[in-house]
Parts: sequence; C-alpha cells; structure tokens
Amino acid sequence: MNIYIVEDDLLKLGKIESYLSIILPQAKLRNFGSFNSGLRACELKVPDLVILDMALPTFDRQPNRREGRLRPLGGYDLLRKLALKELATKVIVITQLTEFGDGIEEMSFGEISQTCLSEFPNIFLGSVYFGQASLDWQSKLHDLIKRLQGEFA
Repeated sequence: MNIYIVEDDLLKLGKIESYLSIILPQAKLRNFGSFNSGLRACELKVPDLVILDMALPTFDRQPNRREGRLRPLGGYDLLRKLALKELATKVIVITQLTEFGDGIEEMSFGEISQTCLSEFPNIFLGSVYFGQASLDWQSKLHDLIKRLQGEFA
C-alpha cells in the first residue's frame, strides 16, 4: 500500500509513521509538509491512501524561507482539489484541533467531519482526533484502515 502523509507537525508525523509501520509493515510511507507539496505529489502519482492534517501551511517549511500562510482548512481544500481532479484515492483526516476556521466559517471537529463525508463520499473515509496523551487515535485509525483494506479485497 502506498500512503502519503500530509502533515507539518514533526512530532505528530513521527507517531503516525511509527504506528503505521507496525500495523502496515509493507506500506510505503511518504511525507509532505504542506498543502502544495501534498497536492503536487498526488497529481504526480495517486496513492492508495492519504493521511491528511486539517490545518496546513501553504508551502513546506524550509530554513530561512517563508512557509506561506497557514490554511486553517487546508485539509478540506486539499480534499476539494482531489475530488475536482478526480484523483482516485482515499483520505483519512487526523487532526489535533477541535475547532477549524475563523469567525462565521468556524466549524467543530464533528461539523468538519460531517461536511467532508457529505461533500467527498467517494474519497473521505473518516476523521480521527489525535490526542498527545491518549492512544485512542490509533484504534480509530486502525478501524478506518481495515475498512479500506476491505474495499481492496
């Protein structure tokens, strides 16, 4: 299985990669740290699965360079682009935030999950709340991956 992880938080990324290497030892994992690099990678070679953060910078972080603005709904924007371009992949959102967006566009974790489910039913598998102090995210992620593996069977 070819998995892209679009995540800019290195600590969270390390935990996700570590867990995936245990439950999917044969999987090929690649990381992209921003909206742009994640989208570009998916356009070049569509993965079987995208693990996606919801809040993403526009560009990858590099020493002494701007990373662009933070996109509070960058994961949603990326899902929208994948759907518009009809890229046949599946997506699981993993986030440690409970609120997304600002002002009238602000949404809760549950609201953004429902929005993604209704707008992207062919690619969005579900969302996982990532808590640093808990391992609940691992069982939720594992359940979603098992569902995906059932689709491959």
